[in-house]
Amino acid sequence: MTGYVARRLLTAIPVLFGVTLITFLLMHFTAGNYVPGLQLDPNLKPSDVARIRANLGLDRPLVVQYLDWIGIGALFKAVGLAGALGGSRNIDPGILEGNFGRSLIDGGPVLASVLERLPNTLELTATAIVVGLALAIPVGVVSAVRRGGRLDQFLTVASVAGFAVPQFWLGLLLILLFSVEFHAWGLPWLPSSGAVSPLGGGGLLDRLQHLAMPAAVLAFFYLSAWSRFVRSSMIETLSQDYVRTARAKGMSERRTVYVHALRNAVAPLVTLVGLELPGLVSGALVVEVVFGWPGIGLLAFQRALQYDYTTVMGITTFAAVLVVLGNLLADVLYAAIDPRVRYS
Repeated sequence: MTGYVARRLLTAIPVLFGVTLITFLLMHFTAGNYVPGLQLDPNLKPSDVARIRANLGLDRPLVVQYLDWIGIGALFKAVGLAGALGGSRNIDPGILEGNFGRSLIDGGPVLASVLERLPNTLELTATAIVVGLALAIPVGVVSAVRRGGRLDQFLTVASVAGFAVPQFWLGLLLILLFSVEFHAWGLPWLPSSGAVSPLGGGGLLDRLQHLAMPAAVLAFFYLSAWSRFVRSSMIETLSQDYVRTARAKGMSERRTVYVHALRNAVAPLVTLVGLELPGLVSGALVVEVVFGWPGIGLLAFQRALQYDYTTVMGITTFAAVLVVLGNLLADVLYAAIDPRVRYS
């Protein structure tokens, strides 16, 4: 297992390199010539704009900017080759040393902004995943056991609706009902945005009230996807020889389904859940924007509108690292759950 993990980490190096390169090029071609503050004073002299670009390092060749961003620039400086990267100017540590750059808006470290928002996104995504799993497994099992029945047909329609309904539309619908209409009817209502109330908020009940609707939207999407997967996997498992043998030996149907078949049926689900780790950044973006949830997704959306491409690049790279770790974690957990799986 140790050798397998080591090989996976080595193969992740070119993947992460490719992600950083593509992200850097996309940001350069879309916002690479943007100068912060220019929209505030469009009458800046060309010399002032050139000085700002020089201070930001935007006057250097594109290759040099990329190498400096990922941290090779600092490595060259350490070995006395800083002149190859544009002279003797200061070269900050890059991604290889955990520095994702500084924001063009407030000048703060990008990683600090990401870590500041990370607990909120973890809270939202983890709650949605737990609720989605808690509902998807029994729904998928019941649908498989009663395959072709009316209950199975109803659950199938509901799951298809979960795929078809956009998250932003469902979120706005919940806000209209549980925030606007419930308040107008004099019923207990839920807050429509934020993570805590601005006045006297921050308690457990207040956090749960703010968390309820965004977590429900995300959980509904997870439930729709995972319940269909569990159903298909469960139907296939119930047709295996060892299940028929257990039934032939007189084992009860409940024990056959929920002990022997269920464990093998849900093992592949670990892979899907592991792939939701990058959802800390991307998967909750729409929900965070709709509900004003102060997480990483909302941060990426706001900074993209402000052309803060250093922050957007940092968040994208952070998400890429989560993708690699999520895949690796899913494979390891898959082997731990299913003894038949071995990695050499």
